[in-house]
Amino acid sequence: MLRVELRQARAGMELAVPVIHPKSPDTMLLREGFVLDDRSINRLSQMGMREIWIRYPGLEFVSHHICPAIVRAGCKLTTAIGETFDDALIDANATLEYNAYRSAIADLMAHLVNHSSAGLFIVDMASSDIPLARSAGRGCYLSMLMGLKLETYLMLSRTRMGIGARDVSSLGMGALLRDVGMLQIAEADRWKLDASWDDENPEWREHVRIGYEMVRGQIEPSAAAAVLHHHQRFDGSGFPDRQEGSGKASHYAGEDIHIFARIIAAADLFDHMRYPHAPGPAEPEPAAVPVVRVLNRLLRGKEAAGLDPIVVKALISVAPPFPPGSMVVLNNGLRCFVASWVPSDPCRPSVVPMDEKFLETGRYEAPTEVIDLREQTDLSIKEIDGQDISEDLFFPFHEGELDVYKAQRELITRPISSCSS
Repeated sequence: MLRVELRQARAGMELAVPVIHPKSPDTMLLREGFVLDDRSINRLSQMGMREIWIRYPGLEFVSHHICPAIVRAGCKLTTAIGETFDDALIDANATLEYNAYRSAIADLMAHLVNHSSAGLFIVDMASSDIPLARSAGRGCYLSMLMGLKLETYLMLSRTRMGIGARDVSSLGMGALLRDVGMLQIAEADRWKLDASWDDENPEWREHVRIGYEMVRGQIEPSAAAAVLHHHQRFDGSGFPDRQEGSGKASHYAGEDIHIFARIIAAADLFDHMRYPHAPGPAEPEPAAVPVVRVLNRLLRGKEAAGLDPIVVKALISVAPPFPPGSMVVLNNGLRCFVASWVPSDPCRPSVVPMDEKFLETGRYEAPTEVIDLREQTDLSIKEIDGQDISEDLFFPFHEGELDVYKAQRELITRPISSCSS
């Protein structure tokens, strides 16, 4: 099975995964095994679907990364937050449904724990007419996935934070509501501020305090603190400032920042960079930026200093630059599908050459070879989703550099006090 953008879908292709209604998670639009025709493709396009999963020989094992129950749970969460955000945008006194959020997060969490390898793709599946709700859902999914990968890091952070540091559901709640303060900002200003992301703008900075006041006492203290501090930066350049007893302001930095805020900061920045916001409500949202380009900047670019390096490793492990089932083009012009990947060297996956007739006719011959890019180093990925990413590839400087589990094991040898937050 492979992931195909809807614009590349052709009559005759067979669905490998059921298509769920983007705004009604309990409604199945098309069943697994359905053979597409022009009418069904047009209908999905009109409903805003962006991609579908198609059967393709030699890629059956990719199904381990797909769980329809996770997709439904993710859609329910985004639907729940979207409905209440919609009410809040109309009426500033509207009540946020915190219990509904908790229930939806708990449902999603249960599925993620039981199908840990099947959560890689839900980050792109958040669906809502409200950009703020879509961003909330994606950030929540991504933060929870990272939290599950960072179990040891969370446990080491308990010393000063208490047991809440281990509760990934609370992490998810903080991520979901991280930008709730934006609901209290006038629409025209909200669009401009969200698109510009100007950390020096006082009005933009104020959204974290507004959000904190909205959720304080309604959600767990650790989640509320993450709402307040998710724009803190590891290098001390974030906000809001910390007030000392003398009245002098100072900055949070490094492990002084709550571990939840550090995780949400990475998820939030990833989402903002991957899905740049439109400058106004009448403007179409720009196309998504390739994951590999975003990860490269977060790992090697100027943004890296502001993020916890261990959290970045976790991000790479749950948001692969080239997910299994993706269509890519190699530097020799060969069109392939990604078969598998290794998080410690994520830009060198194994790929399967594509039958060139497939995109024209929907038909194919079974693949006969698998190319491991870690072994054939003269080959590399040049393009994904029609975008040239040859300058965005990143590779480990040394063995284990990107291994999140190795990084956490090394923490255990440090004094416990230095691992707390």
